[in-house]
Amino acid sequence: MKPSATLAPPVTATAHVLHLITRMVRGGAQENTLATVAAIAGGGWRSTLVTGPADGPEGSLEPECHRRGVRMIHVPELVRELSPAQDVRALRRLVALIRAEQPQIVHTHTSKAGILGRIAARIARVPVVIHTPHGHVFHGYYGPLESQLFRWIEWACAPLADRLIALTEQERQDHLRRGIGRAERFVVIPSGVDFAPIDAARGERQAVRATLGIAPEAPVIGCVARLVPIKDHATLLAAFQRVVAAMPRAVLLLVGDGPLRGELEARATALGVRERVRFLGLRSDVPRLLAAMDLFALASLNEGMGRVLVEAMAMALPVVATRVAGIVDVVHDGVSGFLVPPQDPASMATAIVALLRDPALRRQMGEAGRRAVVPGYSVETMVAHLRALYCETLAERGLPVPLA
Repeated sequence: MKPSATLAPPVTATAHVLHLITRMVRGGAQENTLATVAAIAGGGWRSTLVTGPADGPEGSLEPECHRRGVRMIHVPELVRELSPAQDVRALRRLVALIRAEQPQIVHTHTSKAGILGRIAARIARVPVVIHTPHGHVFHGYYGPLESQLFRWIEWACAPLADRLIALTEQERQDHLRRGIGRAERFVVIPSGVDFAPIDAARGERQAVRATLGIAPEAPVIGCVARLVPIKDHATLLAAFQRVVAAMPRAVLLLVGDGPLRGELEARATALGVRERVRFLGLRSDVPRLLAAMDLFALASLNEGMGRVLVEAMAMALPVVATRVAGIVDVVHDGVSGFLVPPQDPASMATAIVALLRDPALRRQMGEAGRRAVVPGYSVETMVAHLRALYCETLAERGLPVPLA
């Protein structure tokens, strides 16, 4: 008996992907989600973004969503904090909304939205459910009891997703080591970055320095991150104190905002480096600010991937970062920068000073970093992988896939 021929999946004019995330504030997970929703739409794809209130000092991405024509639906009950009564109301709203929208795919993002969204999607009988954790909250974000609770919930919810997307291989392994999800359901798709604004700003080093009042030859370290505990700016400031002792003209640019701003400004004063630290707050010209830097530093306690590291490397900046989670898959120690232990100001300062004192090494590592991320971490590459994944999971359910 001859084997039957493999039939191509049926095609359809459009497929609707409903993305769900807790809040659209400025941050790597949210920027990745926005890039995904905006870039996926078109051809045979429709996309909708469901989100809760964009509260917080980090700044809202919703104006950018509107500017890029993203269709948004707000669910006021969908909040980041654990709140059993609020969460039950959010779940009910999500089930009703998903039934009304009738998407072929629900793609959830981050932990809290991923928990409620996956449950709601299954109750509403959505054919395909995909979840991107954007890292994990198993350590560094909450206390031991809350962290353990999230680990248990993620273990329980993993079977609700047809696919789990990790941003890095390290993130995938972190989940599997904890028994969360099955290896065959995981796929690694790095967060995509739009390199065009970075390339456009590459020649603006001195012009940007002039607007900031920074001398042309001053050593400049930069960091772009929310001012929140997980980013551990306190360690970066302690390291910078040691850098200034070795290189008194050094400047530290801190781009971003958050609840710790006042505390970090006070800490910089106590360390005697306040006049050398620029708290630039929320900025819409991050690529131009990257152009003004000599190197990029990140002291995070936990990162899904470190999307901003990709942006810095695309600017050909060498990186000094902590050896945690997804960072080790992005920055190659000794090649595109130096990785140091978390909460170790002395090691971070030593690496920063070594790079600032060696222009040739900075240039070599910066060029290696750019080669490592361009074009592999582009939005176009990410979207191609996502569309292929969406088509694969639709076909597995015997559902039509879009024509384009």
